[in-house]
Amino acid sequence: MQITPAIAIHLAAALAAVALGPVALWARKGTQQRPRLHRAAGYAWVTTMVATAVSALFISSEVGPRWGSFGLIHLLIPVTLGMLVVAFVYLARRNMTGHRITMQSIYIGACVVAGGFTLLPNRFLGNALWSPCHPHHQRTMNGAVSMLIELLIRQPGAMVQIVQQTPYWVWGLLAGLLGLGASQMFARSAGLLRVLATPVAMAILSAYGVISAFGPAGEGTRAAAVWLAAALVTAGLALWLQPHAAPGTRYAADTRSFHLPGSAMPLALILGIFLTKYLVGVELVMQPALARDTTFALQIATLYGVFNGLFAARSVRLLRMVWRSAALPSSGVVA
Repeated sequence: MQITPAIAIHLAAALAAVALGPVALWARKGTQQRPRLHRAAGYAWVTTMVATAVSALFISSEVGPRWGSFGLIHLLIPVTLGMLVVAFVYLARRNMTGHRITMQSIYIGACVVAGGFTLLPNRFLGNALWSPCHPHHQRTMNGAVSMLIELLIRQPGAMVQIVQQTPYWVWGLLAGLLGLGASQMFARSAGLLRVLATPVAMAILSAYGVISAFGPAGEGTRAAAVWLAAALVTAGLALWLQPHAAPGTRYAADTRSFHLPGSAMPLALILGIFLTKYLVGVELVMQPALARDTTFALQIATLYGVFNGLFAARSVRLLRMVWRSAALPSSGVVA
């Protein structure tokens, strides 16, 4: 297996997650806790975990039973994303014990255990680690050094080529989305239209990603239906797990504005949607036949739907506060 752009992104994100996890966990240990470091490292870790999970969709399994291009290890993708959602539900409910245990479980399961399996001799990284990368290399040469040399030689070139061929407006869009997501990490006040603008924009971007990748008919029609179904199911499940808005959220009926606590979830969802669209675009350039692959189309549509469903659930929680305030006598703030 060669180092494709998806593998390069997946490997970089996974290594970053492995390194950031202990920092986030250590910042909450001991008598001298470091909440700012914990939040910063935690937000970065969640982002790298989302990038790792999304990029894994574009890597074919070559070991064990397979379903199309997917193997047993791909089951970690929905498990990881689902547990991240559960961890944020615990955080929103101020259940810090549940949040801590869930995050620790994700790190141990996804980073340590799953990462260890990738180093087995019959897997891609394991082959690079335990055997020389070139038949003319001496047996005494350390395989890890060989792997590092191969990565340094091959990965930067692939990444440079991808960057060079990416239109400038894509990077402008990424900068705008990063700014939008980062702004929601801090407590703020916003009107109803402004609150709904982000989930609507992300739904439009996802729908455009499905249609532009798979066409307005055929695979595109089926993918769009799966996208909508996945969004509805995800939203319903998220509302069942967390029916109310995050603690600290308030709605002022007199000014028709919300006071919203900071959250890293919007940034993680925004990056998930952007990375999905970007990686799909890269894969379709390299393998145009994937545009007619039903399995690939439906899997990507499902991923988009999960992201949009989580956004939709958040919007419904806020709309419920508006409806509740309209049903009550005029009294100002609704918590």
